[in-house]
Amino acid sequence: MSRLVLLVLLLFTLLPGAVAQSGRSAPKLSPTQAAALSKTWQDRALWFRDMPQFNRDSTVAYFDKAVALLEAHPPLQYEQLARLFLDITDRRNRSHPFLIVDSLASVGWKYFKEIPDKKKDKLLEYGLLSNWASIKVENGELKEAVALFTQALTLIQDDARPAVRVRFLLDKALFIKRYGLHEEKAAVWENINKSLALYRKLNVPEKDDQLFLIYQLSEMYHESINPDSANYYFDQMKALLPTLKNPFKHAWYYVVRGDVLIQQKKYPWAKANLLKAKQILEKYKMQNVDSYAYTFSMLAGLAMAQGNYGQAIEHYKKEREIALANNFKQESVDVLQLLSIAHEKNGEPIQALAVERQFTTETLALEKERSKRSLHENELEINVLKQEKELARKRDEQYLFVGALLIGLVLLGLVYRNYRLKQRANQKLESLNDELATKNTLLDKRNAENELLLKEIHHRVKNNLEVVSSLLELQSAQIDDPSVQAAMLSSQNRVHSMGIIHQKLYQGEHLAAIEMRDYFVNLGQNSLDSFQADGRVRIECNMPKLVLDVDTAISIGLITNELLTNSLKYAFEGRETGAIRLSLNEEDGDGLRLNVQDDGIGKSDTEPTKGTGFGTQLINLLTRQLDGTLTYDTSHGTSVSLFFRKTTPA
Repeated sequence: MSRLVLLVLLLFTLLPGAVAQSGRSAPKLSPTQAAALSKTWQDRALWFRDMPQFNRDSTVAYFDKAVALLEAHPPLQYEQLARLFLDITDRRNRSHPFLIVDSLASVGWKYFKEIPDKKKDKLLEYGLLSNWASIKVENGELKEAVALFTQALTLIQDDARPAVRVRFLLDKALFIKRYGLHEEKAAVWENINKSLALYRKLNVPEKDDQLFLIYQLSEMYHESINPDSANYYFDQMKALLPTLKNPFKHAWYYVVRGDVLIQQKKYPWAKANLLKAKQILEKYKMQNVDSYAYTFSMLAGLAMAQGNYGQAIEHYKKEREIALANNFKQESVDVLQLLSIAHEKNGEPIQALAVERQFTTETLALEKERSKRSLHENELEINVLKQEKELARKRDEQYLFVGALLIGLVLLGLVYRNYRLKQRANQKLESLNDELATKNTLLDKRNAENELLLKEIHHRVKNNLEVVSSLLELQSAQIDDPSVQAAMLSSQNRVHSMGIIHQKLYQGEHLAAIEMRDYFVNLGQNSLDSFQADGRVRIECNMPKLVLDVDTAISIGLITNELLTNSLKYAFEGRETGAIRLSLNEEDGDGLRLNVQDDGIGKSDTEPTKGTGFGTQLINLLTRQLDGTLTYDTSHGTSVSLFFRKTTPA
């Protein structure tokens, strides 16, 4: 689902720029010129991260331009690309949408691995890995997060330089806290104290930002155990605010301060702080961060405390809307329970019951994460049992030295004791087996419910994509510019190609895989209908039945749609009939080759590019995501071949 959202975002954000382009390619730069211009755009992106000019859209645009420029001017400068992605994936200053940052971290790591071993910078490697681990935690992929962060820590754990050591301590404390290991709370506080002492002695550019983060963690640690200390750290954070250029930190201070004031029942001051946080986030267009959703949660809590339940309901609904839009899974579920309570307090029992049922249903989707945590607790319990057995073994060895007269009695006692331990262990094992059997039965039931829910999701996604296509068609009818109408038609076809995927998913037996031959037939017929070419152009699909996972199928479908569109628009100019042949076949073991070939008029190397060039950009982007190779042959008509490695459907 994340790749689908990414493609829709790309489609609508790039469409205006694609329409405005003239189709002429930019002049080629030397590697040195490309590197210098890319660095200029990177610095511009970082400039837009700071107040008062803060603008996340501009930051994203300049970062994307800097990357695209380097990628378009080989030989690729891998270290500069890796440092670009280090800034792009920085968790505390990230501007790109959360739905795509995992894939961006993967691309940055791919470029770093291409750097020659002798030139690899350990701090750059550490930064890329720790950023990626942080993203994995936010995405709920805890096992992958631990693996990445452990790999990162091994790179700098023995580095004695003060600036590196303090970064090691602070990052470790932050990761342990965000990972959610409550038994490591003491370790978090120990690392925070050590890093605070070191930062106060250092004079580095990021000192104030890091001190603010340390005070933030310290306040959260003392909030429930020592309110006076928590207020002290609030004062320290407030003193640093004038030196901080990231508006997120300003907003965070006011929203958490408002939370504490609610607990102290200082409602007017709490509301003033919360509205200040909301104003900052909206001013700088940061409505897609978790603090914005948390602000509405606190405003709702304030309204509940003051008995204004209707207003609390509106705030909770807004919080859920933000959480759903930004994939904050846990928050989007938890707020339902609070919303149910608000409806009940407001004298709306029917609405309260409906929301409570919705909360129960959506909680099932998070059961997998709870199971992982349960497994972690079981592992800890097993480790404790192992330690107890080791202590028992050592005690038994000591008994052997008591003396010859007591050997028989000790041996008899050990035999009896081992028998009792084995009996208890067998009883505990039997109890665990019964518990596992019960959980397996429950999981089977939940899997069946989730399968039905997933089909409904695919159905709704297909319907929503049809609505988007219809909106584009209506918009196109209001436009007189032929080039814009053509762009709108292309957008309709792209949306429809994705809609066919979801239609096949909820109609078929597999919920995560697509049979491609039938999909190509439907896609080809839609393209013919769109360009009113049915009867004039024939589309042939000669290939065996082949099943692909949904992410790969969406990418292949969009690429095929673009190539069909190009053929129908340009290949048969001046001709009454023509043919297009589609095929997707296995090749070289686990490889696949997509061929789209027409018998049209072809295209010479000197002929200028037609259209906006957006379709070519989209094809190249999708080819990179598939890690594939694209080749063109225009000697007899136009033939496009894409080779890539397939993945196993879930």
